[in-house]
Amino acid sequence: MPRPRLQLESMGASEGVFAEVLDLSAEGLTIAIEAGHPPAVGQHGSVVVGDREGETSDLRDTVRWIEATSYISVIGLSLDSAHRIEA
Repeated sequence: MPRPRLQLESMGASEGVFAEVLDLSAEGLTIAIEAGHPPAVGQHGSVVVGDREGETSDLRDTVRWIEATSYISVIGLSLDSAHRIEA
């Protein structure tokens, strides 16, 4: 299964950071990323995730909260929309 990838509006098309999904619901998700790539609360972006069946989805999101340490940033995202990426 591919690792989720977070891409924010301020990043270039080829940029993004790998994330670990800590929690996922219909309303949003919580992810952890390596420190040094902190988004801003209110920033829009997307998380690309895959499921066990090989389907990939692009989840459009808004950053709602951030808890940062010197090692990781845990980020709460609300989902704005989602669509399947055709392979």
